[in-house]
Amino acid sequence: MAPRVLIVEDNDATRTGLSELLTRAGYDARATSSYEEGIRVMREETPDVLIADIRLGPYNGLQLLVTAPKRVPTIIMTGFPDAVLEADARHLGAQFILKPVAPAALLALVEEQLASRPHQELAGPTPRWARKQVAGDLRAQVQDVTARILDVSYGGMRFELARETEPKLPASFNVVLPQSDVAVQVDLIWSSRTSDGAWLYGAALPEASQSATRAWHGLVDTLG
Repeated sequence: MAPRVLIVEDNDATRTGLSELLTRAGYDARATSSYEEGIRVMREETPDVLIADIRLGPYNGLQLLVTAPKRVPTIIMTGFPDAVLEADARHLGAQFILKPVAPAALLALVEEQLASRPHQELAGPTPRWARKQVAGDLRAQVQDVTARILDVSYGGMRFELARETEPKLPASFNVVLPQSDVAVQVDLIWSSRTSDGAWLYGAALPEASQSATRAWHGLVDTLG
């Protein structure tokens, strides 16, 4: 069985688009339009990832996260920036993103949330962009800083920067791998701090340059 993704979104067009995107990417996507319907589905069968709009009539997506029978990796989406809601979402362990979001960025974030679950909880085939752990020491240049690539997929990568203070990476930047003669532009999706003080980042490849995408896919195929 493919990983299950529950979408709770009250906008018809957005809900349909997200469902189609995730289904094409190989997920078992189920879409609902209200808090009440979403919590009923979560009580019947716990999804592997929850994607919820912040505004759901008199409720909000964070209430789904809090009242769910089991803790579920969650992505909260909204079209309205709100620092307080974002802080609340991250305090609860959820990712917080603004709409509209690029398809590649959303799929990369779903992968990241799936990776946060114990492996035994995920059954069935891997999604279209399965991650590969990088064996050895694969170095890259990120904004003139040396990074270590931890894992890769066709849709993006996860890398580490060993810095005391968090580097202020822009929303889009270049990653250069001198050993492989590969350079790609990526979009920043998330960042977090590890217990030993390093900084972890997740980045997605926008579907822009076909030649760069082919070069990246070729690199991914050689790793793992």
